[in-house]
Amino acid sequence: MVLGIRSFSTFQMNLFNRQSVQRATSELQRAGQEVSTGLKANIYESLGPSAASVTKLRGREDATQTFITSNSLLGNKLTTMLASVDNAREEVQSVLEIAVLNASRPTNGAEVLQLQARAALEGMVAAMNVTFNGDSLFAGLDSNKPALTRWSDTSAVTGRTPESVLQEIIGTGPTDAASATQIADKIDQVFQSQDTVDPSRNFEGTFYQGSRNLDAGGQPTKQIRAWVNTGQEVVFGKRANEEAFRAAYQGLAMLAATDVSTLDEAAYSTWIGRAVDTLAVAQKGMLDISARIGFNQQIVEKAQTQLTDMSLVQRTQISNYESVDPYEAITRMNNLETQLQASYQVTSRLSSLSILNFLR
Repeated sequence: MVLGIRSFSTFQMNLFNRQSVQRATSELQRAGQEVSTGLKANIYESLGPSAASVTKLRGREDATQTFITSNSLLGNKLTTMLASVDNAREEVQSVLEIAVLNASRPTNGAEVLQLQARAALEGMVAAMNVTFNGDSLFAGLDSNKPALTRWSDTSAVTGRTPESVLQEIIGTGPTDAASATQIADKIDQVFQSQDTVDPSRNFEGTFYQGSRNLDAGGQPTKQIRAWVNTGQEVVFGKRANEEAFRAAYQGLAMLAATDVSTLDEAAYSTWIGRAVDTLAVAQKGMLDISARIGFNQQIVEKAQTQLTDMSLVQRTQISNYESVDPYEAITRMNNLETQLQASYQVTSRLSSLSILNFLR
């Protein structure tokens, strides 16, 4: 009977053990990484075909986080806008109350109404020129410019000051009811930007320097918009050339440019009446603008809540794909340590074997 004897050299045995040690060491390092991070060391290799789902989820989560960040910024911007509108409204209200008390004749503080109107005008313009991260919030798309021109400042657009425009129109002031009405009508044209006699006196240009309501072709200009969620857009830009703000500037300017206490009774009553009516329109309009800003705040807050909930779901799904069971990972690491120790022991024993030990 012939026996087949297969030989297995010491070199082959050492090579096999070395390769086994290398594999075990690599797997042990991988298991240690998973234990320390809680994540699969090679996510896409571990997931196989499911890796595409993780890629999609991560893309959605990145988009969600972008919306959350931009909405947080938008929310702060809307809060600043609302505070500015309320501050402007308070300035108008302070003058309107005194003007109403003196509507028929100068009886209670009419002699200081001009100074109070100028102070309120400065406060209102400052509120409308508020900036956020360097952008003028009420200048529309031309956010690199202040929205309104201060009473005594020169407009960069026309080279005129609001004060000089009013003084040019008012002159020495109204002398009777008819002249008061005539002058007030001219001021209406200026603040409606319809002064064809001298367009440089118009509100858009001298008083307001932001983006206009209509472009050169007579078409409405774009408003500032923001995407708060996928498929959900908010028009949030409020410009200082809206009717409420124009009326506020106009009513305060009429009182700031004239010492009403020096007018005769008929001119006084007509002039104060027009100013009071204009300021009342401003008050009502600014309340409406505040309400619209508040409504936009609610939209942003609701979108932010939805995005936060969506992010939680997405991150949970991603974690389910990418995370490892800590107990399983620790058990695997311990088994690999035991396996590696056994390999080292075998290698040590083989290295000590020699035929010379048996030839002594």
